[in-house]
Amino acid sequence: MIICLGVVLFLAAAEARAHQDVWLRNEQGGRITASLNRLDPYSPKKTCGACHDYAAITSGYHFQQGFDKMKDGYDPRRPWILSPGMFGNWLPTAAAGRIAAKNNVSRHQIDYSTYDWIGAGHAGENPSQRTPSCGSCHPGGGPMEYGRNARGQADFRKTLSDGERTGAGELDGDYSSRFTPDGKSRFRQSGVVEADCLICHHPDYRKASRDEQLYRRNYRWAATAGSGLGSVRGSIFTGGDAFAQSKREGTDAPGWNLSRRPVVSYAWSNPSLFTAEGRMKGSLIQKQVSSKSCLQCHAAGEAKNTGASFAPANDVHIRAGLTCTDCHPLSGQTKAQKLTHQIAKGKSLTNHVRNDLDGRDMRTCISCHSGKQPRFTRMGKTRQAKNPQSVHAGLFAGATFHTYLISCQSCHIFQQPLRALTLLDMSTGKEYGYTTDDFEGALSLTDYSLPATKPWILWQTRENQYLAAVPKSMQWFGEKMQNGEIRPIPLRYVSQAARRAGNLTTLPVRLPHGSTQKRPTVVSDRDITTMIRILSSAGFSGVTFVSDRTYELKNGKLISSPNLQKEAVYTVEHGVAPLERKLTYGRKGNPDGCMQCHEESSAFFGRQTLKNVREFLKNDYPAPKAPNFVPQYESWGMQSVPSYE
Repeated sequence: MIICLGVVLFLAAAEARAHQDVWLRNEQGGRITASLNRLDPYSPKKTCGACHDYAAITSGYHFQQGFDKMKDGYDPRRPWILSPGMFGNWLPTAAAGRIAAKNNVSRHQIDYSTYDWIGAGHAGENPSQRTPSCGSCHPGGGPMEYGRNARGQADFRKTLSDGERTGAGELDGDYSSRFTPDGKSRFRQSGVVEADCLICHHPDYRKASRDEQLYRRNYRWAATAGSGLGSVRGSIFTGGDAFAQSKREGTDAPGWNLSRRPVVSYAWSNPSLFTAEGRMKGSLIQKQVSSKSCLQCHAAGEAKNTGASFAPANDVHIRAGLTCTDCHPLSGQTKAQKLTHQIAKGKSLTNHVRNDLDGRDMRTCISCHSGKQPRFTRMGKTRQAKNPQSVHAGLFAGATFHTYLISCQSCHIFQQPLRALTLLDMSTGKEYGYTTDDFEGALSLTDYSLPATKPWILWQTRENQYLAAVPKSMQWFGEKMQNGEIRPIPLRYVSQAARRAGNLTTLPVRLPHGSTQKRPTVVSDRDITTMIRILSSAGFSGVTFVSDRTYELKNGKLISSPNLQKEAVYTVEHGVAPLERKLTYGRKGNPDGCMQCHEESSAFFGRQTLKNVREFLKNDYPAPKAPNFVPQYESWGMQSVPSYE
């Protein structure tokens, strides 16, 4: 009897923890059933927001990405920088496209409008290489739902669909488009992208289906497709000639279907999705966010930026059963604070959204492995993080200063298994990437996630302490402003100039799957001079080529000056190798372990780093060699590897 009562109480508690079944609702708040509004996509805002504080939840930086701090003139010296986050900043190693200011004086200033940023992915060399849009890895809400006011600031009083009704022109950063028939956005047909709770809280979310709807400009339908609750028929954008120039507003043009609304077919008969009366099963919703949900967006980015693999064989913490939220929980002490969905984060040298939250409530190596040792129950076992203080003291007697001079990751993340990006050549208007392991070419984002030919050793950077890192070298065209800053020229104009130039230098580039591609690049004096002249004739002023140095034409002569642009550097936080793999600097103790870093051939100080992009591509590619590659300690002002004492 006691056992039966215990089972009943357990089941009752489990049922209490489960999410209740939910009526789906459309944008007007109307209930969606097999007989009511059955063709409509569901609205996360009206469905989830009926019980949860939608405004508080979407104030989190994952949703805003700088939108809540955005304004025209955010950075007076660099007017193309509009916010501290991914929406409004320029970070070409993540995505070369940048969002346009609200107010523009010419189309030359517009790279991506809000409408295009959400859904316009790159076609790639062929359809199978299509790159998801910028909006793909953003959960909706914020800039995907609301527009900007006349000063370029977030305006949460009206959605993008409502703002479009005021009659914005072709130079409006929200409501223009370089793809639509008349150069104007189509939010009233496409809808907006509300914050999609199920991206994180539905463990079997279908992100690829969501991406496809964004590409089709079916913005209001993306959440429905991603949830798997139904299929979507019809497209606002059907492909084909996206640049068709038709001024017949309200009519369909090649590639566009602006008069027929897509419709949904819900899987009402599927008992794992819907109850008999038509409610969405609450069992689909999980409060605890799984690593699978996080990695559907973050895995590809981490592979590209750092070469990290989130497989148990490559990360001791994942092998131990830890999840993303063990280290990155909701930040805050109260329920109200946690409701804002600020996810605990570390510090990035490159990404700068909500820096005020850096380290807050974040589990770090030190917080787990020293002082109070946390316990985690995983895979049926309760485990406790070990305190390695005595081990380190024994290995490095008299040199314990290393533990504050050098980050834990610098010694314990020795190499990475995936290809990653280390060189980005945008000189011909294409995002031509080269991989970290052997400078092979990449055609799409997924190429960086492929296994490297062999694991490659990480670089180090110095920011108060040594940090494991991956540097990113780039070359691109911009306009030098009177204050000396260089405004990047949108890649489509650079691509047009490259086609006009013809006979640019080409490189035979080996691709990941064994084929070879002839890639044009701008590296010779003739290449640079020709491109600057063509871009200048297209209306750009102060055209400058940024590579190992910056190049300009003065009185018809090519001159150069030092490149003062800050190099992008990604620190590496994931991929701690198990100790038994013997891949840790210093593991042999004193003196052999010390010499792992302090001998001349050591990668810790002497890892070869690219110094001269232009000369490498022109003369040495694909074999790195001096003087275009130098030991990284030279960039720190050292003349040699520090001696071991």
